[in-house]
Amino acid sequence: MMARQTREQLKRLNALTEAQAALGWGVILLLAALLGTVYVSQASRIAAVGRRVQILQNELSELKRQNNDLERDIAAAQALDRLQTEAVRLGFVEASPDDIEYIIVPDYPVEEVINDPLEILPQVTAVPPPAENVRQALWLYLRSRFSDFIRGEAREQ
Repeated sequence: MMARQTREQLKRLNALTEAQAALGWGVILLLAALLGTVYVSQASRIAAVGRRVQILQNELSELKRQNNDLERDIAAAQALDRLQTEAVRLGFVEASPDDIEYIIVPDYPVEEVINDPLEILPQVTAVPPPAENVRQALWLYLRSRFSDFIRGEAREQ
């Protein structure tokens, strides 16, 4: 009787082991299928995005080419000889001194005429001596920035 129980236990154990193995392989196959699906999905998304980027790059190249064509057309339209030809075609004539009429505006501010060309040169300011240490350099920098701030000026960085 004991041998019989042992045989039945062995059969059940074998059946259980086979079921566990089948279940394990099923889980492995399911995970492999899931990973494959995720991989294919990501690969197709990457391919779609790559294609979209390629299309946008082609559009950008075409727009740059069109922009260059327009700039060339604008430059040709602004050529002096073309403008003069168009002005003559439209009936414009060169003005003589007798054709010019000046309008006098009362109380209009008049700029002074500078007879001396040296007057229009900017005033040269003395350059301060170089700083001897970091503290002095920092102080000179902050002082110049603060004085610019008070005058309402801004320096380009």
